[in-house]
Amino acid sequence: MWKKILGKFALPILCFIILAILYIDYQFIFSKMASRSRFVKELIVISDANREPVFRVSKMIKYSSAEATDNTAEQNLQDLSISQYSDIALYIDNFKEEITEENTIKELYLDNFKIDVGYHYGAPTLYYKNPLEISKFRMVEENEIKDKLEYEIIYTNEENQNTDYHKPVFFTDCSNPITIGYINKEIINNYQVTKENGLVSFDGRIFNNLDINLKELSPKISFTIHLKNHLDERFICNVSANLKLETEKGSVKSGYIIEILEDMKYYNFFKEVKF
Repeated sequence: MWKKILGKFALPILCFIILAILYIDYQFIFSKMASRSRFVKELIVISDANREPVFRVSKMIKYSSAEATDNTAEQNLQDLSISQYSDIALYIDNFKEEITEENTIKELYLDNFKIDVGYHYGAPTLYYKNPLEISKFRMVEENEIKDKLEYEIIYTNEENQNTDYHKPVFFTDCSNPITIGYINKEIINNYQVTKENGLVSFDGRIFNNLDINLKELSPKISFTIHLKNHLDERFICNVSANLKLETEKGSVKSGYIIEILEDMKYYNFFKEVKF
C-alpha cells in the first residue's frame, strides 16, 4: 500500500525538489550575476555622466598664523592667551568661458566637517570666513558651523553691491572663492612676558618663545562641497586640507605661512546620477 502511495507522489515530489534546487541556484548564483550586471551598467552610466567634468576645485590658498590676546586691564603682557588660526580659500573652475545653465550655481552648501589635530589643547573649531578678512584674526566664541553651512547665491552686480560678506555668499558664475576659517583657541593661557623670554610678537613669531611641536599643532580638516546647477543637476566634491605650520619653504615662526596649491586635478566635482 505504502509503495503505491509513494509511487503515486514520487513524480510530484521529484519535481518539487528540482524546482527548489533551481530556486536556490537562482537566489545564490543567478541573482548575484544579475546584480553584478546591474552594478556594471550603473558604473557605465556614472562614468559617462562624469566623462567631462563641469566643475572642479582649481586652486587652494592656505594662510596660517597665530594671535596673542592680552587679558590684563593694564595691558602689561602678564596674562596672554595664544591662539593659532588658519584661513582657506577654494576657487571653483566651471571650465567654460560662456555662462550657461549647466555651469552656473543655483545652490551651494558644505557639510561633513571634520578636524584632526594632534595637539590636544585649546578649542579647535571651524567657521565661515569673510573673504574680505582673509589673513585677519577673529576670535570665535563658539562653533559657528554646526552640521551644515549654506550659502546665499548672488546673481547680479547690484546684489553684489548690497551683499553682507559676513554671511556665506557665493556668485552664481563661480567668480569668488569658498572661504573657511579655522581657529584653535587659547592653546596657551596665562603666558607672561619676562626679561628671560624677551619681546613678544602678536603673530606666528610668538611660537619662537614656546616649546610646541608645530607638526602636532598642524591640523587637518575635511568637508564636502555640494553644488546644484540651473539644470538641477547635483555635484559633490570631498575636500581635505593639511594646514601645515612648517614646510621646506617656510614656517609660521616667521610670522605667517602661505601655501598655494594649483595642481588640483583630483578635485573634480562628481555628478550624482539617479537610477
